[in-house]
Amino acid sequence: MTATSTRDAQLNRLWGATCAFAGIFLLVWGLSWIKASVVNEDLQNHCEVLRTTSFPFEKSCVHEDGRVEGANSLVFEGIFFGSMAATAACLITVFTIEASRRK
Repeated sequence: MTATSTRDAQLNRLWGATCAFAGIFLLVWGLSWIKASVVNEDLQNHCEVLRTTSFPFEKSCVHEDGRVEGANSLVFEGIFFGSMAATAACLITVFTIEASRRK
């Protein structure tokens, strides 16, 4: 196996990882939109304090007794931001390898 074919194999794996992480990111972002816009749509009708965010989408209610309803979980947001960071890291690595290849 030559150095060029090894580098091509690495690039193919990195592009595959980039697509997988980007797909996870988009899936979780879509799920957050569905949860905020469809599942928790009527939250404002029985809520004292309504909080909304757009990245990732969230519509949550804070009740007088301190209960929070409709908020995204820590795991959900970890997957969201982790997949976004992994996509960016893979893209930076791919572009670095491609830039060094062209020299």
